[in-house]
This record gives sequence, C-alpha cells and structure tokens, in this order.
Amino acid sequence: MENGTVKILSTEREECSAEITSKRKHPHAQRRSEIMSKHPEIASLVGTNKLSFVYTILLVAFQMYSAVVITKYLSWPFSLILAYTLAAIIDHSLWVLIHDATHNLVFRSITLNRITLLIANIPHIFPSAMLFRYYHILHHIELNKIDKDPDVPADWEAKFVGNSAFRKGLWLAFFFFFQSLRVLFYAYRVPSGKELLWVGCNWLMCVLPSLFIYKSFGISPILYLTFASICSIGLHPLGARWIQEHYPTHPFQSTYSYYGIANRVAFNIGFHNEHHDFPSIPWSNLPLLKKLAPEYYDTLFAYSSYTQLLFDFILERRWSLLVRWESEMEHLKKDS
Repeated sequence: MENGTVKILSTEREECSAEITSKRKHPHAQRRSEIMSKHPEIASLVGTNKLSFVYTILLVAFQMYSAVVITKYLSWPFSLILAYTLAAIIDHSLWVLIHDATHNLVFRSITLNRITLLIANIPHIFPSAMLFRYYHILHHIELNKIDKDPDVPADWEAKFVGNSAFRKGLWLAFFFFFQSLRVLFYAYRVPSGKELLWVGCNWLMCVLPSLFIYKSFGISPILYLTFASICSIGLHPLGARWIQEHYPTHPFQSTYSYYGIANRVAFNIGFHNEHHDFPSIPWSNLPLLKKLAPEYYDTLFAYSSYTQLLFDFILERRWSLLVRWESEMEHLKKDS
C-alpha cells in the first residue's frame, strides 16, 4: 500500500524513495499523492488485465503467419508497404504490451509477466524486451536525470542530432541503434545475476523462432519482420511517440500525453502523464483515470496528431534533443 490507499504493482514506492534521497520532488509522485487525496476512488483502477496476454498471443501468431504468407505471394514493393503500414503497427502494439508486462500489469506473478514480454518480443527479431524491462523501471524511478534515466539522450547524442532536420530524421529512422548505443555506455546501474539469465532466455526466445522460419521459408519473412520492427519504433507516425513522451516541444512538462486516434490500435499508450502518475494502472483503465481527475489532466498540454508531431519535430529548428538535456542541466545547477 502507498499512503494506505493504492496497491503497489509497479514503481510507485521506488519513486517516493528516489524523491527522498535526491532531495528533489518527483513530479509524478507528488501529483499522484494530490490526486489520491481528492479522488480515492481511483484506487479501484489499479490491477492487472489478463486479456493483454490473449492479445499478445493473437498478435504474435498473426504477425509470424502473415510474414510468411505476404512474402511468399506478394512482390517486395508490396511486402515493404505492408510491413510499414500493417506489421509496424502490430509490432508497436506488441511493444505496448511488453510495456504493461514490464510493470507487472498482465499477471500478478512477476515470472508470468516476464514470460509474456518474452513472447511479445518474438516478431521483433531483436531480443530486447528484457533489457527494456530493466532500464524502463529505472526510467520511471530516475525520471529526466542525466546519466541516471536511460531515456535521457546522452550529451554526445543530443549534440550530434541538434536541431538539424536531416539528423533528427536520421535519429528517428535509426532510433533502435541510438538507444542501443546509449544503453551500451550507461553505467549508473547494469543488469547482473538473475536479470542476465532472463536476458539469455530472451535471446533464445527470439533466435530459435527466427531460425525455424529461416530454415522453413527462407530469408524473406525475416527481412520483412526486421524492416517492420525498425519502422515500429522509428521513422513512422507511431514512432513520434518517443518525441511525445519525453522530448519537450511545447511548454516544459516532465512528460506529455497524446489523445488521438492511434490509441485505439496502441493500447492507450498515449495516456502517458496518466501512466507515469499511476504506473500500477493497466492500459485499459487509463482513460478512466483521466475522466475521474480531469482537473489534473485537461490543464496539461497534450498532442492530438502523431503525424503532425513527426513533421513538426523534424522540420522546426526550435525543436531538438538538446531542449530536454539543457533543462535537466538547469535542474542540476539549482540542486547544487
């Protein structure tokens, strides 16, 4: 329990502890406390959603089957179009389910949540779900702190990308590569022991199905899935989610929400302020949270179009990775 009101499934307790040790108020821990004092009924939204596991199985099965069928019967141009317009959307949805499993919001059992995210990661080709789980929890706890939050761009990364339209587009297109490099040089906390065993399981769960498909159907389905995987977190309207969540473009907030139509195929991932405030609430209940506490969320800036955000971020020179990095540097100066 937190403050005697909210069941703990995710990172709430650690966020409060980090707030005490760093002597800086955690923006979401503070707002969570205020919201709960005014709306105690929100505690009923906390819990798990086992339907997420059903969606995981169905989407993985469809993605693997369609990769074989599409590349067998369609030409490469049509296959690539479908990889971008269909498979990338499915891959993105699976990342959202991985995200919920990371927060233990599918099952009560931590082990079953880990198994869920391993299954969801299979079509992505790259075995990355378990490391995502490890670093994403740190992201919640150490939100926006340079060298501690794995989602904050490294100084070399922010300076390289800058506000150049070409380099911002390149950064988004190869987001998976830049994210991997950032983690490679991340030294604040690194996984060890049991976490590394789970990472090994992640590799087996991705490599073995890929080998089976390659041996049975050739390289084409693997290339199709790889392209879709890169697009799902890259230069794609849904890839604008990475900008929406934590790269300041409008009046500075610790994070931003998105309330557009893409939430219907992305398991409400756009409700990001709501998620950071209450990481123990599953995706299916986040719209209800916003509805119950409108005075806290309707007053915050939110996006309504991923496509518009994607173009604006790339083309407008006033938007860059440096904005977030420099804002955190200002916080560090105030804290010192």
